[in-house]
Amino acid sequence: MNTTDKIINELAVQLANKAIEQANYKIFYDEAQEKLLGVQAQLEQAQAQLEQAQAQLERVNKVLEKGEALKELFDEVANKLEEE
Repeated sequence: MNTTDKIINELAVQLANKAIEQANYKIFYDEAQEKLLGVQAQLEQAQAQLEQAQAQLERVNKVLEKGEALKELFDEVANKLEEE
């Protein structure tokens, strides 16, 4: 093999290595992107559930604010549960 052939062969190897490296990074990036989308969907679902729970809690608090006897009963039951 003469010098020119060796140079061309070395360049071909380097080019192939760079192409493989680039393909690996692209695949890793695409997979990370897919996982991120999945996590974002889960986060949005959790946020929606949190908003529903907050709305329900607000409703309970409004009921308790309107009925003093109900609030006292609620506090009594809550205290008993905490003691258990």
